[in-house]
Amino acid sequence: MFWLAVVLVSNATKEKVAARLEFLKSTLGCHESEIATAVSKMPNILGISEECLHRKIQFLINEVGLEPQYILQRPALFGYSLEKRLVPRYCVMKVLLAKGLLDSNRSFYSFAQYGEETFKLRCIDSHQDSVPGLADDYATARAGVVPYQL
Repeated sequence: MFWLAVVLVSNATKEKVAARLEFLKSTLGCHESEIATAVSKMPNILGISEECLHRKIQFLINEVGLEPQYILQRPALFGYSLEKRLVPRYCVMKVLLAKGLLDSNRSFYSFAQYGEETFKLRCIDSHQDSVPGLADDYATARAGVVPYQL
């Protein structure tokens, strides 16, 4: 990770890095030390556009209900595609919770961090009988259209 941070910082101006850090600080309402810790865990946050970061932050806070500190402790969330990973998996999580097929203490991060095959095996395939069409609905959501069921 250190080499990635060096490359990102060397390719960015000091002003650009400072602006991105200030954007994160003001958008998340967190202390500079929390932002610095998140960036040290995942330096490529600095390379993600403000628009993309803003959309992910808004989704994670307003839709999923995560706290800014929780997000910063798991900066990998910033690296996942909003359209192809975060939104579709949150939709699956909501369906499984609504049907009582998922422990309510299960974190969204655990859903987000699975590799695609593991996610399908644990969260889609294992519920085929209980939620018919879940696999098709998930595939449709990954294509950018959230089905009614999800």
